Amino acid sequence: LLCQKEGSGNKKQIPIEGVAKSLRSKAGWMKNHLRRQEWISGASGEGWFNSYYDDHKNPVERYSKRDEDVRMMLTGQVFAVMSGTAGHDEIEKITKAADHYLYQEEIGGYRLNTDFHELKFDMGRMFGFAYGEKENGAVFSHMAVMYANALYSRGFARERHKVLKALSDTAMNFGVSRMYPGVPEYFNAEGRGMYPYLTGAASWYMMTMITQVFGVRGEGGDLVIAPKLMAEEFGAAGTAAIRLGFAGKRFLVEVINAERKEYGSYLIKEASLNGQEIPIEENGVVRIQRTKIDLLGKRGNSVNLVLS
Repeated sequence: LLCQKEGSGNKKQIPIEGVAKSLRSKAGWMKNHLRRQEWISGASGEGWFNSYYDDHKNPVERYSKRDEDVRMMLTGQVFAVMSGTAGHDEIEKITKAADHYLYQEEIGGYRLNTDFHELKFDMGRMFGFAYGEKENGAVFSHMAVMYANALYSRGFARERHKVLKALSDTAMNFGVSRMYPGVPEYFNAEGRGMYPYLTGAASWYMMTMITQVFGVRGEGGDLVIAPKLMAEEFGAAGTAAIRLGFAGKRFLVEVINAERKEYGSYLIKEASLNGQEIPIEENGVVRIQRTKIDLLGKRGNSVNLVLS
């Protein structure tokens, strides 16, 4: 209604570079503001960002020397890490705090929040659920997978692996999850998988495995490969492989880690496309130009990476 009343209907051209510069400036201000105002210092080596304010304008999260009085939520940490608001030191403190207050391996990993011990209705419906159900302290698969993706994108591979493995192990443990193998919307307080068909987490899980774990993704039309596989993710022969489509072509990407080195200690030593050697960039990434991909057959293309 305000737009209808106040808008003149006149149009003005603005250089796109100016719009981009303005948005970057505003985003930079917001990140700095959040770092100054919303950071919560916890116990030694721990800390996190406040995620929300309630209807009474009070910050929802807090630190207390008594663990049962600590209020921490996973959501704010995910987006702080994913957006780049959290620096490297802050991410280290966030992961320690999340491991301390939110992680429970036997029910799927990272809960959405600690137990607030109250019906906090000035925060919406979530606190109408018993603790461990749905948005109130359950292991919500979607947010957990986004946490893994955010950590991976910032170089915290070991922490990422812990998130996805806990979800997978719980889902595959039928005695606990009571569900067919898959990714449920959430795991409740007993570790039971709930709403297995109502989740966006499966697509995020696959995207994270493809673009971050195997490191296969598009960049400016090119195919870029930079694996971040952990040593235990390689098979008995020291190999890990994935089949996928890119630019209308089918690829088999095989990563060979015969020395069983851990992520962070290996580099890509050799790379080939359909048996022909391809260069490795100075940053250790393999890039296959789109012009080269366009010349390939639609099926049967293979990329081999040898780590050392």
